[in-house]
Amino acid sequence: MCNKVVHLEPEEFIKILQKEQLSVYARVYVLDSGIAGLIYMCSDSHNLYYLDRFVPAPNKQEDFDKISFYDVHKDLYRKINLDNYLRDKNPIN
Repeated sequence: MCNKVVHLEPEEFIKILQKEQLSVYARVYVLDSGIAGLIYMCSDSHNLYYLDRFVPAPNKQEDFDKISFYDVHKDLYRKINLDNYLRDKNPIN
């Protein structure tokens, strides 16, 4: 169970990976604007870390570039926290 969700800048994400030897995985999230993209993550027994960069499909990059960085950040923070909560509450075995 991950107790805390932590967003990291690229340099911080790399440092955590090197220090903790964690595996990276990606999940797809859909922004409120309807644009889907990948978020890279890793986790340990206490925290879920995610790279604070959204990777949209190449054909949606232009639309994505029109969205405020702060709106993307807000959407991701809310959706990743909700996802983490629901996964902890109803784990898939």
